Amino acid sequence: MASMVNFMSPMVTRNLVTISKTPRLQLDLPSQQHSDRFNGIKNDTINMMLKYASRRNIVVSCLNQPTSKSNQISGYDAVMKFYSSINEKNQDRLSSCISNDCFIDDFSFSKPFRGRKEAMMFFEELVKSMGQNVKFCVENVCEGDGYSAAVNWHLEWKGRKIPFTRGCSFYEFTEEGGRLVIRNARILIESPIKPGGIALTLLKNITFLFDEFPKAAELFLEKPYALIQSAIRIYGLILAPLVNHIMASYLKLLSNTAEFFLLVLKIIIKIRNIFFK
Repeated sequence: MASMVNFMSPMVTRNLVTISKTPRLQLDLPSQQHSDRFNGIKNDTINMMLKYASRRNIVVSCLNQPTSKSNQISGYDAVMKFYSSINEKNQDRLSSCISNDCFIDDFSFSKPFRGRKEAMMFFEELVKSMGQNVKFCVENVCEGDGYSAAVNWHLEWKGRKIPFTRGCSFYEFTEEGGRLVIRNARILIESPIKPGGIALTLLKNITFLFDEFPKAAELFLEKPYALIQSAIRIYGLILAPLVNHIMASYLKLLSNTAEFFLLVLKIIIKIRNIFFK
């Protein structure tokens, strides 16, 4: 997906780019065999410019796509339909954007979502959590060879960017009924925690353990999700009761402390009202 758009107020100007290593983007007009696709992009650009106010650019890659049909929906179109369905909370259209056997792997979750039913349950919860004013804003869409695309995006609240909401998604499409739908998706979201050098130290320790215990490493790498789920179950059976008890005591202490300070504040206000009327 090589495109930049803002769902709330995007203006769209598209520039065709080459993959040669040059210090800046250069205009690369398509050859005659791509003229139909270029005309489609040009007309779509004009329509979008008339519809929206100016704010961002869209960059679209038209490289290595000689077999594309001029009337066939592109990966860019499929991606924009997907995100606009989320922003508009259109569940029916959103469901039509993914295949029955889709595989959605959001790295914020311990295991992926398989099939349309699981994926739609995830997306429905996502739409609910976004409320009425949060929208996806697509920054870049890069179409790859074949049916694939990558997207950079972030979330905005009433047109203002929300910190720590940047993300990158990679999509693979399949054709169903003359349209492209999402079959595979990998979603990576920015973490509010920035470990910095700690991440490199952690990687160093993990690789050391892998090298020292190769058989255990192979066992873990074969079924990482299963082992993580087992560890979570063990935690729930053994450690969770103790941890929950400690957390409950801690929260009760915080609550009592807050009530105490509130009582002290009320006493100070009454004393002030008595002596400084």
